Amino acid sequence: MDDCRLWEFPRNISIEKVSEYEDQLKEITRDDVITFDLRNTVRVHSSFIGFLIHAKHHIRKNGGNMVLFLSLTIEKILIMLNIIDHFSTEIAPSVKKSA
Repeated sequence: MDDCRLWEFPRNISIEKVSEYEDQLKEITRDDVITFDLRNTVRVHSSFIGFLIHAKHHIRKNGGNMVLFLSLTIEKILIMLNIIDHFSTEIAPSVKKSA
């Protein structure tokens, strides 16, 4: 069975935190299921959006799967940036219905 990792993100994600997340992402090298819990996040640095795109690619390249739980704010940001569809298969079903 695949390993499962849960990343719970803070209310505000600064550029400094994104660098830390990049380092943690490098440790993912096998077919893990990675859950990104952004339900409490209301503010992100723009580099975090790039990190999400990169994380999806990295996780899939290594045979894993990404699951996203989004706050309404993060969902709106992804819609505004017109990239919500890029994550459509990763967004948890309970969140998808509002998109």
